[in-house]
Amino acid sequence: MTTNTFSTPKALRLTGSFCLVLAILTVLTSVLAYLPVNPDFSIFNTYLSDIGDTAGWPQVLFNSGTILAAPLRYLVIVLLVLRLRSFGEHPKAFEVAVLTVGAFSTLGTVFMTAVPFSVGPAVHKTGIVLYFLGVVFLQSMIGKKEASIQELPRSLSRWSFGVVAAYLLFFVLVVLYETGNVGRNTPVFFEWMCFFSSMGWLAAHVLFLGKETPPA
Repeated sequence: MTTNTFSTPKALRLTGSFCLVLAILTVLTSVLAYLPVNPDFSIFNTYLSDIGDTAGWPQVLFNSGTILAAPLRYLVIVLLVLRLRSFGEHPKAFEVAVLTVGAFSTLGTVFMTAVPFSVGPAVHKTGIVLYFLGVVFLQSMIGKKEASIQELPRSLSRWSFGVVAAYLLFFVLVVLYETGNVGRNTPVFFEWMCFFSSMGWLAAHVLFLGKETPPA
C-alpha cells in the first residue's frame, strides 16, 4: 500500500515535472535555433515536424529531446495507472488497454521523430497515425475513468477530453489536407494546440495526482 499512497505520487510528480520541463525546453530551444534561418516562423505556418526536419541545431535539439521524452511519457502513463488505483479497484482490462495503447503511441512518437518526412515519408506518416490516434484513444479512456472517480476534480477529465478534441481535430485536418480538401497551413495551428493542451494536461495531473494525499 505504501507504493500507491506515497511512492507513486512522488514518482509521478518528479517524472511528470521533468517530462514537462523537457518538452517545453525542447520546443523552445529548437524554435530559437530555427528562427535565424526561418524568420517567417509562426504557429500558423510552421509544423513542429518542419523544425525537426530542418538540418542543423533545430533538428538535433527537437529530435533528440522528443525521443528522450518518449519513454518518460510512457513512464508517466504507467505511474498514472498506478496512481488511479489508490482511488479504488479498477478493471484490469482498463489498465492493460491504457498501457498497450500508450506503448503504440510512444512507438509512433519514435517513428515520426527518428525518420523525418524528407527521409521516409511512409514511415513518418505511419508514426503520425500511431501517435495521434493513440493519444485520442488513450486520453478518451483516461478521461472516462477520471470522470467516474468522485474524488477527482472535474478539471482533470476535462483536460483529458480537451486533448482528445485537439488531437482528433488536427488528425482530421491532416487527412483533409492529404486528400486535397484544405491547404497545407490549415492544420498547423491545431498541431500547436495539441502540444499546448498536452502540456496543460500534464501540468494539471502532476499538480493534483502528484500530491501524497489529494483532498476529498
